[in-house]
Amino acid sequence: MSKYPYKHEHGSVIYKVENYKFRFRGVHAAEIEILDVPGENATFQFTIEENQTHWTDLPSNLLKKLHAGSEELKPFGVELILYNDKHAAIQVATDTIEKILNKYKTAAKFV
Repeated sequence: MSKYPYKHEHGSVIYKVENYKFRFRGVHAAEIEILDVPGENATFQFTIEENQTHWTDLPSNLLKKLHAGSEELKPFGVELILYNDKHAAIQVATDTIEKILNKYKTAAKFV
C-alpha cells in the first residue's frame, strides 16, 4: 500500500464505504456499495432488487450480493477486482447492473 496515508502496526486498514441507489429507466433497481481505500484502490459490491414486474427472468444467482470478483459478473465483462479510484469502481458497477437488467428486462414494461 504505497500511498496509503494511515499507518497501523498490524496491517489494519481504514477504508471509506459509500452507498448509492441505482434506478433503471426510472425504476429502483439496485443498492451499490463502494469501498474506497484512501490513496490506493476502490472496489464495489451491489445487490439487484428482485422485481417480478420489470425483470422477471433474472436468475436468482444475480439477485444475491455480488462484488467485483464474483464469477457471476464475468459474462458481463467484469474482470478487475480493484479500480484506480471510486469513480472508476462506481462506473463499472452501474454499467454492469445496466447490462444485466437490459438482458433480463421485461420488454413490455419498458417501451
